[in-house]
Parts: sequence; structure tokens; C-alpha cells
Amino acid sequence: MPELPEVETVVRALSKILPGRRITAVNVLHKPSVEGSPVKPAIVCGKKVLRVFRRGKFIRIELESNLAMAIHLRMTGWLGVISKAAPALKPAATLARNYIAPQNEDAATHVRLRFQLDNGEDELVFRDIRTFGRVWCGPAEKIEALKALSKLGPEPLEILPGDFSDRLRSRRGRLKALLLNQEFLAGVGNIYADESLHAAGLHPLALSTAIKPERAHALLAAIQKILADSIRAGGSSIDDFLNPDGEPGWFQRELHVYGREGEPCRRCAAPIQRIVLGQRGTWFCAKCQKKK
Repeated sequence: MPELPEVETVVRALSKILPGRRITAVNVLHKPSVEGSPVKPAIVCGKKVLRVFRRGKFIRIELESNLAMAIHLRMTGWLGVISKAAPALKPAATLARNYIAPQNEDAATHVRLRFQLDNGEDELVFRDIRTFGRVWCGPAEKIEALKALSKLGPEPLEILPGDFSDRLRSRRGRLKALLLNQEFLAGVGNIYADESLHAAGLHPLALSTAIKPERAHALLAAIQKILADSIRAGGSSIDDFLNPDGEPGWFQRELHVYGREGEPCRRCAAPIQRIVLGQRGTWFCAKCQKKK
């Protein structure tokens, strides 16, 4: 599932081409993709895009007339602008290596929504192989009130060290589980939780209430650096993620623990271990990352 860096990569790309463009038509090709939308997507027809931004793992689009959109890519969602004159749909195999396409299925069949733009040639396209992604449209206040958005915690790139430390010590839980809790911190997922804990020398099973302020500050610094580095690299393309240009990110080349079970730690050469925590694979170095 795309995490903060991947979503930020999409937002930055779309921010260069969508603001100022007007949506002239909406075509919903897969109704479950708009399930839970406060209003039918047709409400955005005729409206100009004002801003594209990110909140946690959500892509947010602000439109005129106090309307808004929220998009969650989930596992295999892709959002980008495609020109009818030069379509850029990648083959399905490049989008999800674990997906087995039915015979004769091509990439175009995975398009779930099309938003026609004002020049008649370009479309904002939402494509999703496994159909877990969602697009919501409606008045801005109704989008903000969506349960998944209204309960999001602070942004990891914006929270202050003291506030982060206080939040850690106010909630009793395992560090890794807390970092994955979007109500605790918005945008961090499995990849960057593992990488940040390793960088800070903290065990994923360590109790949050036992983390002293200086170590909490070090963890936040690690989170912020790793997220920033990944954004610069265009995110991580481990299974499914492609940016709006159809190109993968390359931060997966820099991963120290995630997905490296049995390989030597790049810091101490001890073998990377894997456990399952909350039904999620968790990678760490037992030598570098102590519980206490």
C-alpha cells in the first residue's frame, strides 16, 4: 500500500498540472470505487481544480464552489492525467506483480473512474487492479468529516519533537503498532515504520511508555529523514506503486531492514529477522534494536 512518500510523490506531480483545469465530465466505470462518497462524483462537473494536497495517505483535491475530493490508493490504485492523443497506460503486469490477470485482460480494463478535463484531450484517470481504492466527492465539510479523514493524527513531517514524545508516553502500546496507527500519526506504514525504528535503534516490540524523550526525539528525526529521503527518490516501488508518469520510485534500493530477512544488517552484519506483529510482517536487527 502506498505510504506517505508515495502519496506525496503523486500529489507533487499532479500539483504541476491539475490546478486551474476544469473537470467537464465524470465517468464512473466501477461503482464500488466510489462507495461511501457523500455525493455522486458528477457533482464536480464544471468545477475548476484549485489545489492538490496530501493528508496522511489520502490525496486531496480542492475545487471551486467549496467542493472537494479525497482519493485513497489502497493497494493498487493509480492516479494520473492521460492524454487521449498519447495514452500512457502501462501493462497490468507492471502494476501489480502479485496480480494474475484473467486471459485477454489489458491495462485499460482496470480504469475505474475518468474525469474529463477542459481541453477535451486530457483525463484524470483512477485505475485500480484490485479495486480496494476509493474516491469520494462532495462539499468540503463532508469530505473532512469522513471517518477515515476526521480521525487522522498529526503529520509526521510537521509534529514537534516534544509533542511526539508526549504522544508516545501517553499511549501504552508497542512502538511498531503505534507507528502504524493512523490516529496516532498519519501517513507512516509498514515500510517506513520498520526503517525508522532500525535507524533509531529501537525494537518494534518496545513499549512506548518506556521511551525516554531523547530517544523519542531520535525516532522522530529518523522518521522525518527517511520520509524526506524517500520523497526525493519518488517513493518505494516494491510491488505495485507507479507515479503519475507511470515510472517507479527507487527508494527500495536504500532499505536497510524491510523485506531483507536473513540478509546481513548494513550496520552490524547480524542477520535481519522477521516477525509478525498485528498481522503485518516486521523486519528488524535484534543486535542493533534492543527492547530496552
